Amino acid sequence: MRTFLLTPAVALWLLLLSFAAAGAAPAEQPAKALLYPDPFVEQVLQRNAMIRAREAGHDAAVARITSAGALDDPMVSYVSAPETFGTMMGYRQNIQVSQRIPWPGTLTLRSEAARADADSAEYKVADIRLKLAAQARATYADWYYVHRAIAINKATITIVERLKSVAAAAYASGQAPEQDVLQAEVELTRLQNQSLELEQRRRAVQAQINNLLNADPDSLVGAPDALPTPPFLMAYAELEAAALAQYPALKSLDATVAANRERVEVARKGFYPNITLMAGENTLMSPASMQPSVGIAINIPISGMHEGELDMAHANLRQSESELIAAQSQLLSDLDATCAGVQQARDTIDLYDKRLVPLAGLNLKAAESDYRTGAGDFLKLITAEQQDLMVELEQERARADLYTRLAALDYETGGAVFTNLESKP
Repeated sequence: MRTFLLTPAVALWLLLLSFAAAGAAPAEQPAKALLYPDPFVEQVLQRNAMIRAREAGHDAAVARITSAGALDDPMVSYVSAPETFGTMMGYRQNIQVSQRIPWPGTLTLRSEAARADADSAEYKVADIRLKLAAQARATYADWYYVHRAIAINKATITIVERLKSVAAAAYASGQAPEQDVLQAEVELTRLQNQSLELEQRRRAVQAQINNLLNADPDSLVGAPDALPTPPFLMAYAELEAAALAQYPALKSLDATVAANRERVEVARKGFYPNITLMAGENTLMSPASMQPSVGIAINIPISGMHEGELDMAHANLRQSESELIAAQSQLLSDLDATCAGVQQARDTIDLYDKRLVPLAGLNLKAAESDYRTGAGDFLKLITAEQQDLMVELEQERARADLYTRLAALDYETGGAVFTNLESKP
C-alpha cells in the first residue's frame, strides 16, 4: 500500500479545488430597513389599488357631466320615391334634419346632478384614502405589538432557563424537590409554544402589510420603529364638529342628496313638452324643383311614465336623505365609542407604567430571592414569572390599541388627529 504525503502545495491545491466545487458562498443579505409608521402610510396610499379604482370612478363621473348637459344627437331622415327615377316628372325625395331640444333648464339640471355625482365620487376617493390610512396604522400597531411580544417572550425564556438552573442546583444539593425542575421545564415548553404562535402571528401581519402595499405576501418587511407619541387631542366638542364637517363619507352622501334633488327637478321638467326643430327639402309631392321645408314638433306629456319617473326621483331622494341621517347618527355613536376607547387605553397605559409593571417586576425578584434562600416555593416563583410576562404583554397591547384607536378617530374626524406626517429619520 502506497502512502501519499500531504505537502503544503497539495493542501493548498485541495483547498482551492473544494472552493471551486462548492461555489462562492452567497453574500449575506442586508437586513431590511426599519419600518416607520407615517412613511408606511404614505407607501400604502401610493401603491394600493383601491385608491386607483376609486379615482377611476371619479374620472368617469366627471366625464358624465359633459354628456349630461349636451343635446341629443341630431337626426337625419331620407325618403325617396324610386319609381320616379328617370321619369319626366323628375326624381322625388325628402331629406329632413331634426334636433330635439328639451324644455328650458332641463340640461342645466342634468349637468348639476352629474356634477353632484362627481363630487360624491371625489369624496369617496378621500374616504378610501383615510380608511386605508387608518387600516395601515392599525396594521402597523399589530406589527409593533407582535415584535414586542416576541422580544418579551425571548427575554422570559432566558429568565426561566436561569430559574431552571437555580432549581436544578437546589435539587442536586437536596434543598429542593425534583418537581421544581419539572415545573421549570413545563414553563419553558409553554413559552416555546407561545413563541411558535407569535411567529405565526408575525407572518400573518407581514402578509397584511404586503397586501396593503400590493406586494407578495412573503416579501420581507422591516422591523417596526417605536410607536409615535400620541398626539394631543382636541376637546370632544371640537372632534365632533370636525367629524360632521370633514368626514368624507358624510360629504359623499350629502352630494348624493344634492344630485337626487336635481333629478327631482329634472323629473318635473318631464311634464313640459320637448321641442323638435326640423328642416329639409321635399320633392315628394311637388314637381321637379326642390322645395325647402321647416317645421316644429312638440310632444304632449300625458303618459303616466312622467308621474312614475317623478315618484322614483322622490323615492331616491328620500332614501339618500335617510342614509345621510343614519350615517350621521352612526358616526357620532362611533366617535363617542372611539373617544372612550382612547381614554381607556391611555388610562390603562398610565396604570401599567406607574404601578403594574414595577409591581410585577418587584414581585418576581422577591419570589426568586425567597426561593434562593429557601423561604419560598418554586410554584410561587413560576406564578410571579407568568404574571410579569402577562403584565408586560398587556402593557404593549395597550400601547398598540391606543395607536389603533387614534387611527380610527383620525378616520372618523376626516383626518383631524394625524395632521402632520412624520419624516423618516
